[in-house]
Amino acid sequence: MHHVVFSNPGTSETALQNGRYNQWLKVVNNPRYQMQQLIRGGAGPQRGVTSGTGSGSPSAGNSSPPVNSVPSTYPGGVLPRGLRHAVAPSETSESLLWLPDSLAPVFSLSASNPSISPERDWSELIGDDGTVGLDNFPATFTSNPADCTEDFAVFNTSLAGVSTQASIVAFDQLYSGCTPNPSVYWAYDTGGAIMTNVSTSLDGTQILFVQTDNTTGNADLVVLKWAASTGSLASPIELTSNNSYPDCTAPCMISIPFAGGPTDSFSSAFVDYSTGNVYAGDDAGNLHKFINVFTGSTPTEATASWPIAVSTDGGSLASPNYDSVSGNIFVGDYELSLDLSCGSVGGSPDGQCGFLYAVNSETGAVTQSAQLDYNLGVYDVIVDPAAEMVYAFAGADDSASCSGGSCAAVFQLSPTFSSGASGTEATVGAGYESLFAGSFDNQYYISGDPPSGHLYVVGGTGPQDNTLYAITITNNVMTSGAATAGPELATNYANGYYAAGLPITEFCNDGGNPCTSDEGPDYLFLGVLAYGEEFATNPCTSQSETIGCAMGFTAPTSGVISSEATPNGTLPESGGPSGVVIDYSSNIYFSTLYNQTCTTSGGNGGCAISATQSGLQ
Repeated sequence: MHHVVFSNPGTSETALQNGRYNQWLKVVNNPRYQMQQLIRGGAGPQRGVTSGTGSGSPSAGNSSPPVNSVPSTYPGGVLPRGLRHAVAPSETSESLLWLPDSLAPVFSLSASNPSISPERDWSELIGDDGTVGLDNFPATFTSNPADCTEDFAVFNTSLAGVSTQASIVAFDQLYSGCTPNPSVYWAYDTGGAIMTNVSTSLDGTQILFVQTDNTTGNADLVVLKWAASTGSLASPIELTSNNSYPDCTAPCMISIPFAGGPTDSFSSAFVDYSTGNVYAGDDAGNLHKFINVFTGSTPTEATASWPIAVSTDGGSLASPNYDSVSGNIFVGDYELSLDLSCGSVGGSPDGQCGFLYAVNSETGAVTQSAQLDYNLGVYDVIVDPAAEMVYAFAGADDSASCSGGSCAAVFQLSPTFSSGASGTEATVGAGYESLFAGSFDNQYYISGDPPSGHLYVVGGTGPQDNTLYAITITNNVMTSGAATAGPELATNYANGYYAAGLPITEFCNDGGNPCTSDEGPDYLFLGVLAYGEEFATNPCTSQSETIGCAMGFTAPTSGVISSEATPNGTLPESGGPSGVVIDYSSNIYFSTLYNQTCTTSGGNGGCAISATQSGLQ
């Protein structure tokens, strides 16, 4: 949900007139597009909720909505609850067309306006050195109105599951009106360490992730059915692979070893909800395909031409993202081993990684871009199928244009780019460390077809302070050259350290009303790593060599954030935050990267954190 986004696809009439009707159909029938319409359709109730039931709605980030419709054309026979679907007059009854304008009545809610106080609602221990991980996100499943017993948030711990430590844990009773607040919903020892993102099925009853197997040390794809009130962090339920899955009794799981026995350090599994196909990369540069996931059949790995050798010079694959319009899977490669070189900063003719790849999902044909990153590699990609554009994030290009050295940069390419293409480049400050995915503002989503707006990125990954940048997009064309610099976020370099550009999560919250206009407000939630000094105009209380910071800004309804802007709120977090997820009840979820005192559960270690959105907005 963070890496495949959809700008306004326009109307069916316009698509017909422009000869793009087939593309339009693929967009509006994509379950991720349908979920995004729910997410952007309006905010749920704010704080202080009590248990209740209502129309299903997803949270932002890696999320899935509740369901109750069962059309035969949908994989697994499920659809998001609360959505109204219709058949286009010119289409057969097998073609479901979704009507975004029909969503407004479902979300015409009023919201309270709690006072702004940047504080954590809860902070729960997930283990010594437990963390969701850098550039990883928790997964959430929430209802509208919010529900104390049905809504939950899932945190991987990145720790090897054993009898005294869960590898994955979920919390319910998420909201301040719930008792207790929160509660461990379920916790499992899955026999491995989960170090990448977790995904949920559309009905929320199943969980999917890649883990490093405790016995083999290799990568396994795990599909899991959970049961409420099973296990705890220190006494998790031990699960082993069950070949009768999904007909087994929950809690149960199936564990599928990656073909060839590779490891997977950073590549999250991507679910194509329309087909039940799942894609994941490995450390050897191969792309794997799994089938029958969340469909009611037994999941397995595809054979024949799979897995596909993508990065053939030794680069490891980052997380893949599937584009239902082009049929391509987009993935970058990066430097995992010190024996591998993506090239020297400032340019290298023989870099072994730092490329963007397009893999045809039908034929397996691989197209490699020009080298985009010349130090650590391309970790993140954003795909907009509606606009037919791909954005690759590079921490260090081959120029000497930023402070006399390399620049951090974003590259915009067509999803059908040719071999050796580099597209359009926008630079976001001095480069060196990794650059992770930014987020588009609400201007981009509400504009017409083609889209216009801004892509916000935390740049300055080299010898400068971390800075928030805005890249302008006009009629689907990204402005090349230096992006507009906004506020400085942390003085990492002044403290002797470079800092990665952490991911941004955008959320438009119009007081509970549909966020379909430029009235906003439009919020950006982001983080900075430890090692930054306290910054005079942007203080993160107690920030030091071990304390990073989560913070929020308001994006203007037109134009870009001023360089003089200050955050709406900040929260000091040990090491800095993982990726931020926002649910439909306006809660924020993330984990720390380092250990700290977890205030509501007690204990010192990695913490799963929920914060009031208003505290950072």
